[in-house]
Amino acid sequence: MTNGSSGDAALLLFARADVGDIEGWFRLRDGRIAARGAGLDRLAGPLEGERVVLVLPGTDVSIEWLDLPALTQPQAVAAARLMLAERSLAGIDHLHIAVSPVHGARRLAATIDADLLARWIGWTQEAGFDPDIAVPLPLLIAYGEGPPRLWIRHGIGNVHGHDQLFAVEADLVPVVLGEMPTEPMDEDRFEAELPSALLALPLDLRQGRFARRREWRVDAGWRRKMARYAAAAAILLLLVPVTRLARIAYDDHGFRSEARRITRLALGRESLPDDPREALQQALVGIRGPGLGFSKMAALVFAGIRQTPNVELAGMIFDQTGAMTVTVTASSPADLAMLVERIGQSGMVVETMPGAGRGSSVLRLHKP
Repeated sequence: MTNGSSGDAALLLFARADVGDIEGWFRLRDGRIAARGAGLDRLAGPLEGERVVLVLPGTDVSIEWLDLPALTQPQAVAAARLMLAERSLAGIDHLHIAVSPVHGARRLAATIDADLLARWIGWTQEAGFDPDIAVPLPLLIAYGEGPPRLWIRHGIGNVHGHDQLFAVEADLVPVVLGEMPTEPMDEDRFEAELPSALLALPLDLRQGRFARRREWRVDAGWRRKMARYAAAAAILLLLVPVTRLARIAYDDHGFRSEARRITRLALGRESLPDDPREALQQALVGIRGPGLGFSKMAALVFAGIRQTPNVELAGMIFDQTGAMTVTVTASSPADLAMLVERIGQSGMVVETMPGAGRGSSVLRLHKP
């Protein structure tokens, strides 16, 4: 059922038998007809908050009450299709079935040619009046209690009663109703009671595949707000790595400062370079001597003499340049040459110096 208040606004388009031809339109405002017209040529589009109602001829729609239990909407439509199929001689495969909510233990079921409804909705959409609701004309005849109400217009009898909802040629109304009395309607009464009937509609044909799809519109305020959020997110994404790099640089500076402090404290010297590694290297040079240091160079000389027969160490001097002068005695020049070769294989440069005494040789060792 379509609910609303007396202030609801609606634009009603009254369709004729041929698709694309309307009999006229009403514009409802505050419970009354505020404007009317014949065609859509000069009609402005739907106003804000205004529902568009497509009113189809009652002769195009078959309406009846069905005894259906409390089912979900898809289940009710499926059950109605089965019940109507048993009563139809031509079949209902080409028909669209709409079912109302439960009224007591019954539901109102309406059937219309699916192709016809599709063409009507397509035409109104192209014209800029996509209907929110599609109903047959008899449903707009207000009815409460009493005999069925009969409105004869253009030779068609539109009937709305407690159990009767149909539209047939006026001459056939007595055939359908028999001797049942009716309450006559006219144009003025229909228009006067139209707002209340529209608020109490029990059925809408726009169901299933014909249901109106909601269009989501994004206003400018929302766009601006999303743009601000996007800008803030981009700034945060940029700040995170920048902040991380700044923190790493700050921590690196702190580590270097602490390393300098510990190095100077451990070595007991305040005149060391700022770089801890360079300071340690200078301290190491001060301990072991320049170049490779005395200990390593002496070990290379001792190893070479030990492996060379008939060669003895006579003297050793380590100077401040990192070079070592070694005096050796050898039984022959061949033994001395073998010693020089073995020390040279360790990566040292070995030079034979002049001025040695008889039977002795002076060798100078240094880094390449």
